[in-house]
Amino acid sequence: MFAESKRVEEMNYFELLAWLGIGSSHPGGFPATQQNLDAMGVKPEEYVLDAGCGSGLTACHLAKTRGCKIIGVDINPQMVEKACLRAEKEGVSHLVEFRLADVYNLPFANNCFDLVIAESITVFLDKVKVYREFYRVLKPEGRVADLEMVLLAELPANLRRQMEVCFGSGTNPLPFEEWLNALTQAGFQDEIIKNPQRMKKNGRLILNELKKDWVLVKGLSEKAASLPGLIIRLQKNANFMKMNRGYFGFGLVCGRKPPLPPPPKRVGFKSWVLRVLRRKKRRENP
Repeated sequence: MFAESKRVEEMNYFELLAWLGIGSSHPGGFPATQQNLDAMGVKPEEYVLDAGCGSGLTACHLAKTRGCKIIGVDINPQMVEKACLRAEKEGVSHLVEFRLADVYNLPFANNCFDLVIAESITVFLDKVKVYREFYRVLKPEGRVADLEMVLLAELPANLRRQMEVCFGSGTNPLPFEEWLNALTQAGFQDEIIKNPQRMKKNGRLILNELKKDWVLVKGLSEKAASLPGLIIRLQKNANFMKMNRGYFGFGLVCGRKPPLPPPPKRVGFKSWVLRVLRRKKRRENP
């Protein structure tokens, strides 16, 4: 679709990933996903939202390995289409559902989910606004777990401009403490960064993901032939991270929605009568 109207050089980062169908371009790739799912301790009975699900790789893996029910949402219809295909081919359509939706305005009622997971979407968005929407759809004591890129040192202005050229003008990784502060502002408690790491030396993450995933490989040769600038564009993004990886890390940004406050104690008739008598006695005997 994009190839008919845009050159690769004109696509923004999200358009490029959607056109390729890439769902594991986040820091650390799928190995980081597997490590983080272990850290989350997802239980079979839990109801999970995968926000920004991409091509459905994480959601389908979670369904196969944990047996829980999952809804994945993505703003791009191409990603949702690929995710539905993946769920069908991998035999988990009875556990996984995918919908077109915006994480700023999720189509779910309050207090729905036990866990909201996300992978490298909040770095491009308004952090507090996204986390407040996650907070809304989580049940009391529900958890959020968001794998995001982190700044380990202040990024010089010229490198920030280069980063925005590569990944989009809204790209804004934060230091660890500022990620946690965004959760606090959204109302979460027990904020913690799990599995903090420096950026890996592997700067060819997207290219490697293309080689491993059957959903991505399908039709790729035709796409590469129709857009000769594809490899150059991918290499440009990879080279930026390779040359400047000392500034970047990643980690799982986690928090918990507070429990409901305890209901007020009911005052029985006998207790009420005794309270009235004590007040009367204090007035009569000051």
